[in-house]
Amino acid sequence: NMAITLINIGTAFREQQKFDEAIEYHQKALEIQQKYYSSDNIIIADTINRLGHVLHDERKYDAAIDYYQRALSIQENVYPNSHIETSYTLSFIGNTLYEQKKYDEAIEVYRKALAIQEKHYELAHVDIAKNLNFIGVVLYSQEKYNEAVDFYQRSLTIREKFHSFDDAGIATVLNNIGNGLYWQRKYDKAIDFHQRALILRENFDAANHVGIVDSLINIANVLRDQEKYNEAIEFQQRALMIREEHYPSDHVKIAYSLGNIAIILSKQTKYDEALEFHQQALKIYEKCFPSNPADIANGLINIADVLSTQGKYEEAIKFQQRALTIREENYSSCHEKIADSLKRIGDIRIDQIQYNLALDCCERALTILEKCHPSGHVNIAENLRNIGILLNMQEKYDEALDFCQRAMAIYQQCCPSNHGSIASCLNCIGNIFCSQEKYDEALDFYYQAVTFYKKYVSNHPDTATCLNNIAEVFKRQTKYNEALDFQQQALEILKSNSPSDRFEIAGSLKSIGYILLQQRKYDESLDYYQQALIIFEEYYPNDHIEIADCLSWIAANFDRNFQFDL
Repeated sequence: NMAITLINIGTAFREQQKFDEAIEYHQKALEIQQKYYSSDNIIIADTINRLGHVLHDERKYDAAIDYYQRALSIQENVYPNSHIETSYTLSFIGNTLYEQKKYDEAIEVYRKALAIQEKHYELAHVDIAKNLNFIGVVLYSQEKYNEAVDFYQRSLTIREKFHSFDDAGIATVLNNIGNGLYWQRKYDKAIDFHQRALILRENFDAANHVGIVDSLINIANVLRDQEKYNEAIEFQQRALMIREEHYPSDHVKIAYSLGNIAIILSKQTKYDEALEFHQQALKIYEKCFPSNPADIANGLINIADVLSTQGKYEEAIKFQQRALTIREENYSSCHEKIADSLKRIGDIRIDQIQYNLALDCCERALTILEKCHPSGHVNIAENLRNIGILLNMQEKYDEALDFCQRAMAIYQQCCPSNHGSIASCLNCIGNIFCSQEKYDEALDFYYQAVTFYKKYVSNHPDTATCLNNIAEVFKRQTKYNEALDFQQQALEILKSNSPSDRFEIAGSLKSIGYILLQQRKYDESLDYYQQALIIFEEYYPNDHIEIADCLSWIAANFDRNFQFDL
């Protein structure tokens, strides 16, 4: 009885996040139990697991796993035939490995737990559903969205069959499926699952305002990416209203909502309004959360991004520099956040065509990342690729190729074989060869990239980019029939993703118009340029360069058509 009381006190301290006290009381309970029970008693295993939970909550993951392994060893001795209790401890280990981002190991452990639970299906279907969801979460973190959705769906089927009353659990899985579909750009399906989750939460779990807000924001994000901006803002406003009902006006959650609205306003090219919302969010961060430098830095970066989009580069750099200073003051000198700030400043320098300054920022970021990840990391590869792109702009082709090839080696080492960054790097190498007028080599890499995208991420906008690049090579070679074929393939992909690729569609229409003009198909060329003009006039002011360019080519068509008729 004394041990049970101590465990209850320890559990209460754990819930209060008073971890030292929780450890102390659980240890006292364990000492008492060890006097009365043999070392392989199942009661002792339970207390050891509880100690593991406290250490997990403290983020002392290695220590937590040690305790879970001790508990598992006892359970396997007591229950040699895969008892259900061992599956729970395996799940605890899986959860901890997931937090450590040891995803492959986590999945392996979850699968062991699942195999045990499936032997006890009639009693353990709730646990099976949870474990299927856990595996889905890990796969989602690995960007294996198709596989993740499959496991989520299996979890949902079990929950709806056996636990239709568990609305909160079902809503969570619906939400997870929606997120997996979102990252596959299956927006209509994603909206459907998020809407179902929202309905369940509003009707059967109304007290869970956090879950309701989460669903509203997820729906808003899908609508935003579909360029349904007004609808997206409505959902973000609903989320903001709920947060304002439950939090004080200067709470960080309200700042997050203000930032979400600002992002949509920026996409609507309502930059002044976007800045106003971002500045409101920043005031909350600076006033009420000075001890949280991450949010302040992010607020500064958000403002800088809008200013950069407006072409106010020097103002943007000032905000990025402030963010960099905060990060340098609060993180170690080789922290990834510092590298991120340097990269962002470098991006602005590229927009200013200040390539040497941009290169300096990128190289400083690379030095930091290589210290953080001496054995290689995808962020290093991304930085190497960006330096390669920059060197290509400076016409330093051999150096550019070297950096992109180094990036490719790391991508192949660190990424799954279906990772989009591999294709992106192939495309970059193709660009370097194209710049050197080595068209056969360029086409070879572009074809590899297109093959990759079509195999793993069909209809991805980057597929259209590669097809455009192939068309560009053929245009340079005056092989207009081949160029037209690839340009039309690109247009089909962009239209299949419509409306989220409107500007890309307009650009592709212009490119087809140009090819047809070179083929002296003036009426067809004119039609494509006019289609592009309609899109640009919908989104841009009348004096925008894209509108002027379209009008110029339309005039050229009329002029040449007139001369042809003569």
